[in-house]
Amino acid sequence: MDKFMKIAFGLAKKADPHPNPKVGAVLVKNGKIIGVGYHKKPGLPHAEIEAINDAKNKRHMVKGAILYVTLEPCSHLLKRTPPCTNTIIDNKIGSVIYAMKDPNPLVGAGDAFRRSGIRIIGPTDQEQGERLNKKYIGKVARKPFVIIKMAMSADGKTATRTGDAKWISSPQSLLQTHKMRSNFDAIMVGAGTVIRDSPRLTARIKNGRNPYRIIVDGRLSIPLKSKVLIYKDNKTVILVSGNAPKNKIKKITKRKKGHVVVCGKGEVDLKKAMKILSAVGIRSVMIEGGSELNASAIKAKIVDRIILFVAPKIIGGKDAKPVIGGLGIAKMSQSISLTNMKYKKIGSDLMVQFDIQK
Repeated sequence: MDKFMKIAFGLAKKADPHPNPKVGAVLVKNGKIIGVGYHKKPGLPHAEIEAINDAKNKRHMVKGAILYVTLEPCSHLLKRTPPCTNTIIDNKIGSVIYAMKDPNPLVGAGDAFRRSGIRIIGPTDQEQGERLNKKYIGKVARKPFVIIKMAMSADGKTATRTGDAKWISSPQSLLQTHKMRSNFDAIMVGAGTVIRDSPRLTARIKNGRNPYRIIVDGRLSIPLKSKVLIYKDNKTVILVSGNAPKNKIKKITKRKKGHVVVCGKGEVDLKKAMKILSAVGIRSVMIEGGSELNASAIKAKIVDRIILFVAPKIIGGKDAKPVIGGLGIAKMSQSISLTNMKYKKIGSDLMVQFDIQK
């Protein structure tokens, strides 16, 4: 291991940024250390920024310096601190050498550095980096707990043939939904739900905690005036595919209306999305989308539980939306088994819960 990287690892061991990774950084110019740093606490500057600031405080010129860092620098906005890549580029660092590649799918500093003429080398010490950050790697690898929550009529419809869905459930069931929102880290809906209903996706109860708002929108079709884009709490995430228009992505990002994350080529990759959400600390997701998002989530095998609020109503009609869309199975032997059924009465409705058999 390079002597400067060894020093960076020594600094990283001092870090205590749980649940974030331990990271240390060393800034070198003309063979001499001009700045050092490590990520002290969540929300404080990352190791790279600490090292750059340390060098500047000592009146050193950082332009053209070599940055040694134990983890690939971050390049995304879905966190409390700005992307380290921007600061590194703005300060005209000459080279970046990193020990371990970040398992977070959002991190990918290489392209940004190369476009700016910064040489990037790594990973140089992946095994050492993994030993240092076992907990962080485990966190990224661990899928969030995901449920589908839907309200339906007694004949399994979620809306009428015209799309009218207000209100299938009783007021007591709606209150229970808001309590559930407050207990989940994130709420996920599809673009159709946002376009049709323009929901706020908040927990409208006393002392409720608003979750992250995750919109699955492959082509970025939601209007810029949607209610989910009015908040300034850094908790709106739009998952798009490579087919999303770049000019609209720029508009949303520039106006700081939400984080747009490209997650798949032709369509949104929900398995990859779960890794991304896990990496930023989201441990539980409640899907409140429509039948097609429900079908996609089940097909991707990301769903752990289904909770249905069954209202004592009949809607009928072959064109009325079911709970699960898609093409459906061809044979009963292909059906998905549900286990651990629980139920209780909520107002005039019946709340039924199933776990999906793995």
